[in-house]
Amino acid sequence: MSAEQVFWNQCFDIARKCGARFPELVAAQCCLESGFGKHFSGKNNVLGLKGDGSTVSTKEFYDGQWVTIRAGFIDFPSIAACIEYLVTRWYKDYRHFKGINTAPNRYAAARMLYQQKYATDPEYPAKLSKLMKQYAPESTTSAMIGPKKRPQDFGFKQGDSHLVVNDATETMKAFSFEGKLLWEIPCLARGQYSDFEWRIQKSDAPPGLYAIGTIYRDYDINGDDPRFDRTLMAYGWYSFDLVELEGQESRYGRGGIMIHGGGSANGWPGAWAPSQPLTPTWGCCRVKNIDLRDKILPLTNKGKVFVSVWQED
Repeated sequence: MSAEQVFWNQCFDIARKCGARFPELVAAQCCLESGFGKHFSGKNNVLGLKGDGSTVSTKEFYDGQWVTIRAGFIDFPSIAACIEYLVTRWYKDYRHFKGINTAPNRYAAARMLYQQKYATDPEYPAKLSKLMKQYAPESTTSAMIGPKKRPQDFGFKQGDSHLVVNDATETMKAFSFEGKLLWEIPCLARGQYSDFEWRIQKSDAPPGLYAIGTIYRDYDINGDDPRFDRTLMAYGWYSFDLVELEGQESRYGRGGIMIHGGGSANGWPGAWAPSQPLTPTWGCCRVKNIDLRDKILPLTNKGKVFVSVWQED
């Protein structure tokens, strides 16, 4: 068993004994905040809990960028005491605050932590979700759900192409009108919550058939080395608006689904790099910036581009 798994198990067991409804979320916080127990912010402080104690440098996310500040962090007699402090004040009802234990699932609980300002990083829920999926997976197998219609139902013709997004395999494949595989690239259609959730805001891209509509060509306007801009950091070189063809967005009150690059979690200028790491979005399909330009954009110049999104059911 790896050292990371040992630390995860230790934190999980303590959190469960302390009364956390989602001990795997507590474990994810401990691992994220302390680098799996390698970096404490205060004595035995594996959760970045601020207060009187040790004063150290830390990074916070303000106005679209990471800044370094000096802050005080609580010293604890043990890791167990640190976790108990968290569970008592954040997971259980505390004074006039509703605790994280009231959330309907662990992914909603992760979102509540950010909403209640436990962390300033807008990607905090996604990072916690990724750790939970890795160390406490919900299921090892799942069925897939996707479009009920085909591009042929909407006038698919010579010159058109078909992109197939599979969130289980984290890929996007392009097919010609004749059915020939043109290329395959990495792609995340991943949101902030469970692999089985696309019905709420900021969750996975809704499964179904789309067509590429408006194209936002930020790379053509700004070039290789633009000044920092929050929108450029979030969306990358190009953004392809996806037009729903089966009512899959409006049915669940979703909207604004796109294919784009970037990623605020990568910081700046990391989010503008050609092959930036792929991070979850608030419901869109994210690919590498260079693939937006060199793979997808050329297809839009030849004909209509249809997009099928497949998700775990």
